Amino acid sequence: MKVRNLNNSSKKTKALIKKTFAEMMSEKKELGKISVSELVKRADINRGTFYAHYDDIYCVAEDYENELIDTFFSKAKLIKSTNYEDFMDSFFNYIEENNENYKMLCKSNDFLFAAKKLSTIASNKFIELFNNDSRLKNKDFLNIEINVFIEGLLCEYVKYCRGYSENGITQLYEYTKYWVKNFVNKRFGEQL
Repeated sequence: MKVRNLNNSSKKTKALIKKTFAEMMSEKKELGKISVSELVKRADINRGTFYAHYDDIYCVAEDYENELIDTFFSKAKLIKSTNYEDFMDSFFNYIEENNENYKMLCKSNDFLFAAKKLSTIASNKFIELFNNDSRLKNKDFLNIEINVFIEGLLCEYVKYCRGYSENGITQLYEYTKYWVKNFVNKRFGEQL
């Protein structure tokens, strides 16, 4: 039976398991290469402690990904943003605050599912904000244009995390501001 009511000790143990898991994902690149035996040895806990909190490695992965996504949603300013500039600023602040976690996880091929969740949230929020702007007259291909842009950002961020690109958070943020400015000029016919 899994621990239901987490006391401070249980919370610390789960945090240790997830931290160790993230480090191992960063090193091994694939979820299938991580064993419970190796994780408990590295975390210096016993198997019983692990199984009191998780059924298997896949549950740890899901919990870790969900924690990052929940952190995203807990940022009220981020989700409640009513304009794309506030959302963009809040989004990049969130990524910067959680950069070390994402960098570790982006090195794994198995993490792309969580990254996809994050990009879907960002795309949907941008689409919502632009659709709600009365100045937007032409909505042709709006969803596609925003999704392609966000997916491209995600790809570039993953490349950065894996050491294949020098374009870090600051450069991606600056480019996003540039892209949004051009997007607004094109879609709204006005200058920012």
